[in-house]
Amino acid sequence: MIELFAGIGSQTQALKNAGIEHESVAIAEIDKYALQAYELLHGSILNLGDISTIDLNTAPDCNLITYSFPCQDLSVAGAQLGAEEGSGTRSSLLWECKKLIEAKKPRFLLMENVKNLVGATHKANFEKWLAYLSSLGYSNYWKVLNAVDYGAPQSRERVFCVSILNPLKDFSFPAPTGRTMKIRDILDSKDKVPANMYMNDRPFIFRENITESDNGLIHVGNLSMAGNESIKRVYSPDGVCPTLTTMTGGHRQPKIWTKEDGVRKLTPRECWRLMGFSNENFDKVEGKLSNTQLYKQAGNTICLPCLEAIFKELFNGQY
Repeated sequence: MIELFAGIGSQTQALKNAGIEHESVAIAEIDKYALQAYELLHGSILNLGDISTIDLNTAPDCNLITYSFPCQDLSVAGAQLGAEEGSGTRSSLLWECKKLIEAKKPRFLLMENVKNLVGATHKANFEKWLAYLSSLGYSNYWKVLNAVDYGAPQSRERVFCVSILNPLKDFSFPAPTGRTMKIRDILDSKDKVPANMYMNDRPFIFRENITESDNGLIHVGNLSMAGNESIKRVYSPDGVCPTLTTMTGGHRQPKIWTKEDGVRKLTPRECWRLMGFSNENFDKVEGKLSNTQLYKQAGNTICLPCLEAIFKELFNGQY
């Protein structure tokens, strides 16, 4: 496997978790903190560096390429600059994958990105990419999966695309396993939560009564703090978390509320658990990266339960 836009290595971690024998032979990553976390989690590996300047002579052969290319110009939270080939946007780095795919012709490709990639604004460009892969002989299968349906207590919709060179049969995405996890299932006990995660010393003003909806989301009518900061929503431990983002950190990470303990921020460890990483994984990076980076890398990775389900189907399904 070669992991393009590798981040902290969610793909290789998912394969490990799924018990699928594999070898990661190279990555392409330029974020120094992601690289630091990757090596702490998985050991040293050949880094091909910037996707736009990869030397094909140094890239090893492989039969799987993963490419979770930058989503900033596709996300509804971004500027919607798009991913058109040659546009120079960060998301247009998708097209830089062409040369490695053409050079190595791996049997399998796996892509992941935000749901908006297949929305009205960007779907035509995505279909252009699929047509390109089809011209190389790949059959393409894509679907939007929500992590909450695969065992994560996080509502995180992402589009996954599996491409197979000359498949023996059509690929089918794994069926949802059910919404069984709640935020409560990934929380540390109170004695393990640092005091600075609690926000009850802030002068909160509740302008409306707190009500809890069916999905566990607690709506706060205008929960405000001193200064210009405000929190529009806090979440019940008996519900699920919203999508983690790379902006998670400071006062932006998700917050939970209980009558007993009031409002507190989720810790970096809890955010890694929301993405499916184990305590053993987190122990390898804790203290090596700042909390800001630990939050960022969690929000920038792929939820492991979704990847694990896809890999199990792909590599146990005789495609």
